[in-house]
Amino acid sequence: MSGTETTHPDTLEYRQHPQTSAGQPKELPAIPGGWTEREWTIEGRTFRLTLPAEPDAFLEDPEVHEAFDRDQYMPYWAYMWPSALKMVAAILKYQWPADADVLEIGAGIGIVGLAGLACGLNVTISDYEPKAVDLAMHNARRNGFTKGQGLVLDWRSPPSRQFPILWGCELLYEDRNHEPLLEMTRQMLTPGGVAWFVDGGRMRAERFCQLVPQYDLDIQLFDELRQPLAAPRVGQYQLFEIRHRQTVDRR
Repeated sequence: MSGTETTHPDTLEYRQHPQTSAGQPKELPAIPGGWTEREWTIEGRTFRLTLPAEPDAFLEDPEVHEAFDRDQYMPYWAYMWPSALKMVAAILKYQWPADADVLEIGAGIGIVGLAGLACGLNVTISDYEPKAVDLAMHNARRNGFTKGQGLVLDWRSPPSRQFPILWGCELLYEDRNHEPLLEMTRQMLTPGGVAWFVDGGRMRAERFCQLVPQYDLDIQLFDELRQPLAAPRVGQYQLFEIRHRQTVDRR
């Protein structure tokens, strides 16, 4: 990867990359702290992204305060997380079925979905925050991708659609999200499909893993080299591969 390599835990967002002002993109709304541009090269593929210049500025935004009072909303979408860049590398190295349909959950800035588009997949990029969906689609277009679709998605009310591949990055930081995420996965993942959820090693990941069997799902854990992990770890990237539980016909 280009840029500054982190030596701190993968749960901490990137803050120290040189920033270039992007001005005010015509396709995007004005936001607290304004926009910036950054570039990452991963597995030989360069992604040029527009993203919030000062994500913490959202914490002083009256609209965010109102949303938190209404629904405990936090603007997590505005940050770039180290685990997202490692997930991009994993996606780019994997052999996916040609033209497969993918749903990215909690897309934020959208770089994970862009990795799928770079692989030639049909990616639907979703987030609870409409600004995040607009930003992800803006970034898809500026990187030359035209196949992607955007979707505003509340995990608590999933649409009646299914996908053979689900992706999500940094989704486990709040316990209250675990059950809705797993129920949505149960409903929206096709039989025989696979979900990749990546985490930076959060303390709550163990709880999530313990809940998985309750939704008739199976889980395997892997590190960044795709080596199996025996249990969740803290402060380091980990990939949770989730599938529908396979039942054996004993007749």
